[in-house]
Amino acid sequence: MIQIYSAGNTDYEKNGDMVLMPTACKISAKINDAWSLELEHPVLTETAGGREIKRWRYIDEGAVIKAPFYNKEQLYRIRKKTVTDTKVTATAEPIFMDAKDDCFLIDIRPTNKTGQEALDLMTAPNSKYKGVSDITGLSTAYYQTMNLIEAINGDNENSFVNRWGGEIFFDNYTVHVDLQIGSDKGVQVLYGKNIKVDGFSEEVDTCDVVTRIVPKAYNGHMLDGSAPWVDSPLIRKYPVVCTKVIQYDDIKLQDDASEEDAENGIIVCADLTTLRRELVKKCDAEFAAGIDKPKVTIAADMELLENTVEYEEYKVLETVGLGDTVHCKHRKLGIQTDARVIEMVYDCLKQRTESAVLGDFEYNYFQDVSSIFNRVDSAIRQDGSLIAQQIQGIVDGMKASLRVQKTIAKKQDVRAILFEDLDPSSSTYGAMCLGTLGFQIANTRTADGTDWKWSTFGTAKGFSADLITAGTLAAIRILGATITGGIITGTTINGVTINGSTIISEANGTKITIAGGKIKIEVTQAGQANTIELTYPGGNTIRLSSAGLTMSDNSGSNRTLIYPGRITVNGKVLS
Repeated sequence: MIQIYSAGNTDYEKNGDMVLMPTACKISAKINDAWSLELEHPVLTETAGGREIKRWRYIDEGAVIKAPFYNKEQLYRIRKKTVTDTKVTATAEPIFMDAKDDCFLIDIRPTNKTGQEALDLMTAPNSKYKGVSDITGLSTAYYQTMNLIEAINGDNENSFVNRWGGEIFFDNYTVHVDLQIGSDKGVQVLYGKNIKVDGFSEEVDTCDVVTRIVPKAYNGHMLDGSAPWVDSPLIRKYPVVCTKVIQYDDIKLQDDASEEDAENGIIVCADLTTLRRELVKKCDAEFAAGIDKPKVTIAADMELLENTVEYEEYKVLETVGLGDTVHCKHRKLGIQTDARVIEMVYDCLKQRTESAVLGDFEYNYFQDVSSIFNRVDSAIRQDGSLIAQQIQGIVDGMKASLRVQKTIAKKQDVRAILFEDLDPSSSTYGAMCLGTLGFQIANTRTADGTDWKWSTFGTAKGFSADLITAGTLAAIRILGATITGGIITGTTINGVTINGSTIISEANGTKITIAGGKIKIEVTQAGQANTIELTYPGGNTIRLSSAGLTMSDNSGSNRTLIYPGRITVNGKVLS
């Protein structure tokens, strides 16, 4: 049902002023770009109960349309209308865009904040608006004399998406700015059939494909031998070898490194063997991220395809939403490229995705979000870069396989079982998918409400979770971790607190602090020792304490004591 509220009616929880009967109502959306609703309504007069009903007259500038969008009803404010003898056409935008006018930031300065903390401050001038973000990285920005929309996605270095990154999804008076919107529902399409019909196009770009990497570390160090390269697992899928030299200046030999390199994320290697091993890891990560796969762009209009023989192959796209991942597999090469829904049109009457564009996300700013102090005229990010869109590093195969398992999960199915409670007010709200590959758990829905945000995974190979809370963890090896404000207890680190660059160990009345290049030992309990001892097996021993310095050989017959104001050698006082 599509309803309309007059400009003065803000009670959107109740029914609107009139139910509309449009001939068309569609929502167009692009990632981090403008969203809009287009509605067409016939100019008709109905008679009911002895009175005339002219629904079309309620369609006016400033009025709000409530229409279904995926699993939710969304509010759009009419910004423009056109009336002819036969129909009324209206263009509306998400009601959150009202923030251009009534959420003005005079001086807001989120400092060293997460994405959620920053949005809380930015929406504070008008409590009607709310921001939600899963971005945990810390950043700082200054917002002076600008509206909320400019602050979130304006063409300035301080905008939220410039500082924190993220992708935007509108949900009435709430805006989601997550690292990535949408989900992976396991949808797969085949391409490469050269379909030539209206409503369908595909573009396959192999210009930037790399199937052989010649890696170079800092100072020109390379892999050894006559084949100093790493090949992609897909190298035989292509008619020619695509070779590229890639410089990795973040990998250095110890001799080339400075003291600050390790603190700045530089990989410092003790020898060439270790360095070459790190270079291979880098290349493997490049291939895992898709450098050996073509860029695929597919545009499909299901409405135009509906009467063609090819329609059934792409009908599955009716289920996808903005930001969703679609697995595109080449019919002949067998190469699978993961593309995302970067643009789509949703039919509010049929309640399905009418058309979708799959490909790489191209970054654009909102249009026309100007205030009297600042103006955004559009366009592409100034340096041409994308934020957090290309996955770098190792692809988590465990998560990928479990997502595919989830899409085939059926209640009472032998391969996988899906348990879910969809009532947000329920104490058991959440979902678990359990199958032969493992399990995954979620307690939060995606912004569009079509899927769960799976956050915990388990397979025979191990476990993965956004947060792991445990009592005792034994035999732990932590790789590439950042630890803040925590205490690690284990077999090799016991009673050690790590806080930034300071390491503190306090036990048995002795406190050891390592900070600023110094080691400090303090006795915190009377009668406790305060000693550093260096012993060579079968050789000499040196003991350093607050009382003085003692040096002795293994037999103990030769001993030197240095105390304040006195030196003793083998029991004889020298001074």
